[in-house]
Amino acid sequence: MATKKPSECLSLLAANQHALVFIPTLDADTDHECNRQARDIGLVSALGLPLMVGNTLYGVIELFSCTLRECLPDTLGLFRALSADIAGFIEARQLEQQLHDNNAKLAEAHRIARMAYWEMNLQTLKLHGNEDTAMVLGLTPDRQLRDLHDLYALVPPEDHPKLQAMIAGAQQLEHPIVNIEHRVRNADGTDRYILVQAQGRFDINGKPVRITGTIQDITEQKRAAARALQSEHRWEIAFRNSPVASLITELESGLCLDANDEMLRCLGKLAEDVIGKTTTELQLWPPGRSRQTLIDQVKENGRVRDFELTTHLAGKEAHLLINLEIIDFADRVCLLGQWINVTRQKQLEERLRLAAAALEYAGDALVLMDQRGNIISINPAFTQVTGYTEEQALGEWFFGLVHKASGRHDKSFFRQAVNSVESEGTWKGEAWGRRADGVVIPTFLTLSAIRHPISHDVTHYVGVFSDISKQKEYEARLQQMAWYDDLTGVANRSLLIERGNRALLNAERHDTVVALLFVDLDRFKAVNDTYGHAAGDELLRQVAERLCICVRASDTVARLGGDEFIVLLPEVTEENGANVVADKIQRALSDPFLIDGHHVGIGASIGIAHYPQDGLDMPTLLQQADEGLYRVKRALRVDPDVT
Repeated sequence: MATKKPSECLSLLAANQHALVFIPTLDADTDHECNRQARDIGLVSALGLPLMVGNTLYGVIELFSCTLRECLPDTLGLFRALSADIAGFIEARQLEQQLHDNNAKLAEAHRIARMAYWEMNLQTLKLHGNEDTAMVLGLTPDRQLRDLHDLYALVPPEDHPKLQAMIAGAQQLEHPIVNIEHRVRNADGTDRYILVQAQGRFDINGKPVRITGTIQDITEQKRAAARALQSEHRWEIAFRNSPVASLITELESGLCLDANDEMLRCLGKLAEDVIGKTTTELQLWPPGRSRQTLIDQVKENGRVRDFELTTHLAGKEAHLLINLEIIDFADRVCLLGQWINVTRQKQLEERLRLAAAALEYAGDALVLMDQRGNIISINPAFTQVTGYTEEQALGEWFFGLVHKASGRHDKSFFRQAVNSVESEGTWKGEAWGRRADGVVIPTFLTLSAIRHPISHDVTHYVGVFSDISKQKEYEARLQQMAWYDDLTGVANRSLLIERGNRALLNAERHDTVVALLFVDLDRFKAVNDTYGHAAGDELLRQVAERLCICVRASDTVARLGGDEFIVLLPEVTEENGANVVADKIQRALSDPFLIDGHHVGIGASIGIAHYPQDGLDMPTLLQQADEGLYRVKRALRVDPDVT
């Protein structure tokens, strides 16, 4: 290594001396324009690496620093090695034709994947494999591994710790997938190299119960890698086996000189269909988009990073990020290009954007929970329905924040919902919720589970719910219309019959008595004729209120129509119990009513029928009560048609 005066030109020194040159401090007053330019942009120290292949100088790599650097032996040794590596890469490309046959064998070796499946019971240590397991392990088809002890017998003692580490690692719930390489001893004493992937399987309590995985014979890959290390430079291997699609082209023309396997796969072409053609001929550049603009950027900066390009690969539209860098290759100024296909990421971003927009504008409240049911995300509708802001909701237990707070559900309700989600994947039902302002509302809630794609354990929960208060109010109105009298609010004929049938069934089972009281108002027609129908309607409403006061909560007051009411007594415990209620009703209805400022006096006639004495079903009992009413009216000399 030579350390020179700062006034001397770095590239010339390295080129002339064919040796690494270090300049600790660049002189700003030097006659060399490159030194002055370096100082002007704040560069202080410089290092020159000559690229020598044999006795031929291919160029000088110049490295600059904006801070003063010391000339440390280890650092300089590293740069010498780097310089030698680059020069070796150039030399290796010159020898490409001689190494062609070896490279073909190496590529073929990498395409062969001899793989088998295995499984081990952690309780019994029994091993099971598919039909290829013996082949991969170098065993005869009639010999299979029975248990872990058989496997240990095949593995050299030095590799036993690897097996132990694999088995222990696969039983860790947090990271249950383990990959290791180990050897197995062949019958002839040689070693076979095996790549093993192990994955732990756990029961519902998180206890490891078995390990499954794959084994692959990588002996040939190992040998091929060894041959490659002996015959090719590691930079060539890095290029060839890079998972990133890579292409080497001439800088000006875009002529393809080499492509790695991933690039060929992306293009859907063979090497001979790519090498020797330009990127334009390969249609890597979309029509109307100039490649020259990109080349100008590369020339100006020496490289380009994350250049976005939309083109077609293998006949399909693709979104690419391209990294380009100028390199020397096969005695030409070339570009090393890395083509990163981000089509799936773009599509995913678009789907996520649309999903986020859908959630943003969804009418139903949506909540995302972790495994414990704590809220980690909500949509705006959640705030609209519950009144809780995102800051108030995040981190809270969802059931506790919304549903438990309503006071309408016990622990069994939440336990049943969670168990249903975990066993069946979903739960739907009505649940009462409490808003942030304290108002309790009915909701319709759907819970779903999100499971891990491999372990299938529940990792998250999704809840979707809506306020069904208006629906409940509508249902209540429908029920009111179906079962209750519109004018008075007491039961109608349908509800009377339904409750009456239940009462008769219960009376038959327990040998009790049911009574029906048929109440018909006296002088009701006179009120209608004198004060009008509105007054008559108000009188009927007040009559219904007094009837309800006269009976028990278990009794039913119903209006059949006009001024006819029925009182259902489902359990009459005293012999004259129905007569007692009838007397109470007559006294209550004999008091004057205040209708539109007028005191109106009416009376009531009541007919009574008993189960089972007067009938065994509701139609018969209603008929008997009606006939009893007419008998009462005739006895009192009241015209039954003038009421």
